[in-house]
Amino acid sequence: MTVFRAYDVRGVYEKELTKDIARKVGSALGSYLPGGRIALGRDTRESGPSLERAFLEGVLGTGCDVESYGVLPIPVLSYLTLKTGCDAAAYISASHNPPEYNGIRFRTAEGYGMLYHQTEMMTIYEEGSFREGEGIKTDHAAEEGIEVYGDYVSEKLDLGRPLKVVLDMGNGAACNMGPLYRRLGFDPLVLNGEADGRFPGRGPSPTEESLREAARTVVATGAGYGVGFDPDADRGLVIDDLGRIVPPEKIAIILAKKRYRPGDVVIAGFDCSMIIERELEPAGITVLRERVGDVYVANRVKNEGAVLGVERSAHFFLPEFQYSDDPFAMSFVLGEVIAGGEKLSTLSDEIPDYPYLLRSIEMDRDPKEVMVRLEKELAHMAPDTTDGLKITTDNYSILIRPSNTEPLIRLYLETTKDDLDELTQRYEGLIKAVMKTM
Repeated sequence: MTVFRAYDVRGVYEKELTKDIARKVGSALGSYLPGGRIALGRDTRESGPSLERAFLEGVLGTGCDVESYGVLPIPVLSYLTLKTGCDAAAYISASHNPPEYNGIRFRTAEGYGMLYHQTEMMTIYEEGSFREGEGIKTDHAAEEGIEVYGDYVSEKLDLGRPLKVVLDMGNGAACNMGPLYRRLGFDPLVLNGEADGRFPGRGPSPTEESLREAARTVVATGAGYGVGFDPDADRGLVIDDLGRIVPPEKIAIILAKKRYRPGDVVIAGFDCSMIIERELEPAGITVLRERVGDVYVANRVKNEGAVLGVERSAHFFLPEFQYSDDPFAMSFVLGEVIAGGEKLSTLSDEIPDYPYLLRSIEMDRDPKEVMVRLEKELAHMAPDTTDGLKITTDNYSILIRPSNTEPLIRLYLETTKDDLDELTQRYEGLIKAVMKTM
């Protein structure tokens, strides 16, 4: 399996993603940006330092300079990329994947996700036509970068009163963000705040199951809400004051209604609930859909001049802060709403819940070929093919799309009626039947 995924480089360390590949990726990025300056950071994975050294060897060998910040959240690095005038950023992480994985992610000069396949990087990598030079590496303390980011966000916030919040850092790059919350007027209670790339506290992925301790802590301490972060801290899953996970779509709806105006534009990932349109369009806010993937949503937010972007995987984009996905910014402005006297549980319950299911179906055939067959089978329903196959009716929506990272086809189902099991059987059965005929 290739490590060159849709929007990053990722694989099992030393089996799929080797130091030699990391070195060549660094050489390709540096050759693509001759004489440039690149911001560099990483999460807490144990393989991070060795991959970082190999990547640095490649970049510096092309004559590019590097501003290195060590372990810090990728949203902070994204802001620093723009703030310090760097030409791009690279970040060593495999996001929410297990500890044995690692990867390299890219940011543009403006700090949001780089669609590197649409640049000359891959051609340079494949041809091996690397520039030569002697770049200079400048080391910065992570705390220095967080302080610069904190100076910026503090000018945009007014909490009004101290607000207790539970922060589950997941042993990842968010571990050193607690002091910033205190500086901004929060009373933070930090869980799994020790940097450890094995992610022993609750694993790398924030889910309803893995955040049970955080949910209990929110209720026990009377906190306004909680947030669980992934290792690179580009995702933030929110817990309400009753200890319940709040779907990212509901958070986006709450923020859009409280913070933005009619005529504004919100970008939603293709797999997001149809509740976004049903809640925001009557309020005069336009909702546009974009294919699944934080890099795609980030670029669409930028290009459409949107005020907010959201993915079901808990990526949030608030361009009033920066174009990069930034769960900290989301949690800060949510804090302003809650500090104003409203309970998150009340705001969440005002928004309907629709039965929703995500089913991953393992493939023993090429997922792309299966998708071609499925498109023919579903042609009579005129599916939207922007990202996989999406069908929306008055009562339900389905999305069938291949995974960007695994040999799977994912089936997303949502309905306003009590027919989720019937819909699941129908469409999962169709996918498996098509696969058997191949």
